[in-house]
Amino acid sequence: MKGDASALKWSEGDVPIVGEYLELRNIAGMGKRSPQAAAKGLEHTLHVVTVRDGARLVGMGRVVGDGGTAVTITDIAVDPGWRRLGIATGILNRITDWCRAELPRTCFVSLIADPGAFALYHKAGFEMRTGMAMKLE
Repeated sequence: MKGDASALKWSEGDVPIVGEYLELRNIAGMGKRSPQAAAKGLEHTLHVVTVRDGARLVGMGRVVGDGGTAVTITDIAVDPGWRRLGIATGILNRITDWCRAELPRTCFVSLIADPGAFALYHKAGFEMRTGMAMKLE
């Protein structure tokens, strides 16, 4: 659980392994994914930010997409024991910094936010847009 937030290790490009990815999604209350789907998805990560307490993954966020015309920020998750310390904000800031530095200016950056996270994304420059999504199950 919570320790010293200043001792956390922040990394960019350190794609999580399937088991720790699924574990963090589960404890963060995110939707279930099969190990096969997770492996395929992680393989196609354009950019990732991870936060670790020692070897344990306690936060993450990814960018997926074509890297030219459209990308999606996804899987922003923080272990409940490490919330309210600015970790999600730090992950999002590092991701948006990467997007600004690495993607074409015309690239569309999108995300789907849970209602409780609207303020986080709005502060980072995101604005509400009309969109649609479909679950395959």
